Amino acid sequence: MKHAILFALALVSIGCSEPSPRNLDDLVKQNSLYLDPDTQEPFSGPVFRVSPNDPAQIVLTVDLLNGRLHGDFEDFDPTGVEQGLGLYATGTYLNGRREGRYEYFYPSGVRRGRGTYRDDKPDGPYESYYENGRLRLKHVYKGGKPDGAFETYRENGTLEWTGTYKDGERHGPFEGHYENGRLQLKGTYENGTLHRLFERYYPDGEITVRGIYNLDVRCGEWIEVTRTVNYPPCPPTSKKEGTQ
Repeated sequence: MKHAILFALALVSIGCSEPSPRNLDDLVKQNSLYLDPDTQEPFSGPVFRVSPNDPAQIVLTVDLLNGRLHGDFEDFDPTGVEQGLGLYATGTYLNGRREGRYEYFYPSGVRRGRGTYRDDKPDGPYESYYENGRLRLKHVYKGGKPDGAFETYRENGTLEWTGTYKDGERHGPFEGHYENGRLQLKGTYENGTLHRLFERYYPDGEITVRGIYNLDVRCGEWIEVTRTVNYPPCPPTSKKEGTQ
C-alpha cells in the first residue's frame, strides 16, 4: 500500500502536458515493443505494473520511449534475486536494455547490493551487503558472467571464501577460512572442476584431508583423517601440478 500511495502522490505532480501513467500490462507487447492498444503505435510516457496478488500495490515504475523501457526505474519485485527477502531494485534502461548503475535494497532501505550493467548484462565490480551494513561478497562480472577474483564474508565480518572465476566458472586457487581466521581448506579449480592438490584442516591448523584431484576425481594417495587411502594413479601432469 505504501508504494501505491507514493505513486499516487507522484501522479499529482505530473503536468497536464504529460501522458497519464499506464498499466504496462494493459499495453500490447509486440516483440520488444509496447504498443498503445487504441492506436497500435509505440507508447511513450510513464508506466507502472501492479502486483498480481494485490492490484493496489505498485511493483514497477518506469518510462517508455517509443515503446521501449527507458530511463530510471524502481522494481519492487525484481527477478533473479533471493525470494522472500522483500528486496527492491533501482536502475536505468536505455532503449529497452539495462545500462549503467543498479542497486538492490532491503525493505528497511539498507542497500543489499550494487553493480553496473553494460548492454543489458552485468558488467564490472559487484558488491553485496548484509542488512547490518557489512560486506557480504564482492566479485566482478564480465559480459554477464562472474570473471575474476571474489571474496565472501560472514555476517560478523570475518572472511569466509576467496577464489577466482573465469567466464562464469570457478577457476584457479581458492581458500576457505574458519571464523578464527585459520585456513579451513584450499585447492584449485580448473574450468569448474576440482583439480590438483586439495587440503582440509581442523580449526587448530592440523591437517585432516590431503590429496590430489584430477578433474573432480580423486587419484593417488590421500590422507583422510587417521587413514591413508589409495586411489587409481594420477596422470603425470596432474600429479606434478598438485605437488607445487
